[in-house]
Amino acid sequence: MKKFISINVAVVFILLLSITAFAHNGWIESNNPIVEQGQKAYVSLYLGNHSDQHTSYRIDRKWGIQDSKMVVKTPSNQEVNMTDEFYDMGEVSEVDDDRAGLNNFYNGSFTAEEEGLYTVIAKGDFKYGEQEEATVRTAKAFVGVSKNPTLRQMSELSDYDEPQVSKRAEIVPLFNPVTVQSGDYVTAQLMYDGEPVEDQEVAVIQRSTSKDLQLVTDLNGKIAWEVGEADYYLIRAEFELDGTEYEATMTFVVNEEFNQEEPE
Repeated sequence: MKKFISINVAVVFILLLSITAFAHNGWIESNNPIVEQGQKAYVSLYLGNHSDQHTSYRIDRKWGIQDSKMVVKTPSNQEVNMTDEFYDMGEVSEVDDDRAGLNNFYNGSFTAEEEGLYTVIAKGDFKYGEQEEATVRTAKAFVGVSKNPTLRQMSELSDYDEPQVSKRAEIVPLFNPVTVQSGDYVTAQLMYDGEPVEDQEVAVIQRSTSKDLQLVTDLNGKIAWEVGEADYYLIRAEFELDGTEYEATMTFVVNEEFNQEEPE
């Protein structure tokens, strides 16, 4: 029988208020969500959304990469460690000491050798302020790969709706995360260790404007909404379970409308 994880929203709200002064979220973002087979895929690692009750898409400080692990899951379900492929994009010289390394981010890359869907996952455990126990953070992004990398070709991708991590929280898209079109109605699922997390607040945040949509997971851990205009979007959730804080984020791109019919 499938288990359902229920979170006491009132308790979580009090906990979040107690750490709101120093909590941040981290996310990973694909710079080229559709890639030709054999070419490089580039991803960026960010920390931020401190403003607007943690529902912005703005950078604030940077991800502690020394305490993290970045992996990419290939279409053949191989897990490749790519932590050492990330490099700091921030200026650390010829600036004032109080500015060096602040509000910067990391870039990394991998070679897309197989056709299919790649899942890029960043994992890190961090302490905020006076926390005694670390917050367990998991971030996800996706890259579609094909010999003929068109949106129509990418619409045939599968396996994006499978949980990817154990003993951690994650956002699982129940929609193709690289071929979403503006106006599509989509569903995602908040999960912990492969099980749905119900009655939990989730934010969907647009990159260019930081406008956010606030949703609550149902009994199956699901949220559903109509996506907005073409842009990058960040999904984020935080909750406490058995004394441990969990954080899950996922990014995806919404495209303009495209022709999904086979060319004649």
